[in-house]
Order: sequence, then C-alpha cells, then structure tokens
Amino acid sequence: MKNKKTVAVKIGQMTYNLSADENSQYIEDIAEEADRLINQIKANNPDLSSTNIAILALVNALDKKTKEEVHNAHIAENAEEYQTKLNTLKTDLMSLRETCWELKKELLYYKNLCEVYQERIDELNQISNSDKLTNKLEGTVPELKPLDRLQTSFSEINPDPIDE
Repeated sequence: MKNKKTVAVKIGQMTYNLSADENSQYIEDIAEEADRLINQIKANNPDLSSTNIAILALVNALDKKTKEEVHNAHIAENAEEYQTKLNTLKTDLMSLRETCWELKKELLYYKNLCEVYQERIDELNQISNSDKLTNKLEGTVPELKPLDRLQTSFSEINPDPIDE
C-alpha cells in the first residue's frame, strides 16, 4: 500500500487536514481550487450561509467536471474516428508505396528494354552504313560488258567519222 500523505489546507475560513495517496502538492492544488470556488461564490452571494455556499460550490464543481467529462468523451470519440482515418490513410499509403515500387520496377524493365533496342538499332545502322559503303565501292567499278558486246570496229570507238 502507498503511504497516505496528510496536508493541512485552508478552504474558505476553515483549516482541514486532508490525507490522500497523491503527493502533497496535488492535495494543496485541489484545496486551493476549492478555496477559490468558495471565495468566488461568497463574493457573488454575500448573504448565503456557509452551508449554502459549500453546496453551491459543490454543484458548480460537479457541473464543471461533467462538462469536462462530456468534452473529453467527445475528444475521445473524435480520437477514435481520427485513429480510424489514420489507419485507413496508412493502409492507402502502403498500397501507394507498393504501386510506386511496382511502377519503378516496370520503368527499369522498360529502360533496359530501350537500351537493348537502341543497341540493336545502332548495330543495324552500322550494317546499313557498311552496306552503303560497299555499294559505293561497287558503283566505282566499271561496268563490264558481256563478251558479245565488246567493241569490234573503229567506228564504235569514234562514232564521228573524220572527213578526209
């Protein structure tokens, strides 16, 4: 068991010895708030008896406590709703990350495929250029006439006759 702390505090115009499991500072803070409530009601209603002042302070304190509990319940309800939304967003984020990862892998695949195709295009261009050079070289070789088309007379050499 915890050691109970006993603290002498003044509430209203009376001194009380309060004991609780909490530390002495906590007890003093609560007593200070009670004293403030009593003095506030006494200042607003100077004709009330000390019993009525105490009852009104108690009612005000319970009202404040109840409103804070409702507010806290509302916050807790919102927290649950926000936690659900957060979990949904985390799930969506994970899904998007997986999709992004798959797209990155696909992009890498297509980049590699483009490189392979580019290399193949370069090879084909080299072959094409080589063929063009070969064709140019072949074009410089004089065209050979078949044997039956060989030159057989001087007139074929000089088609313009010389006037003698």
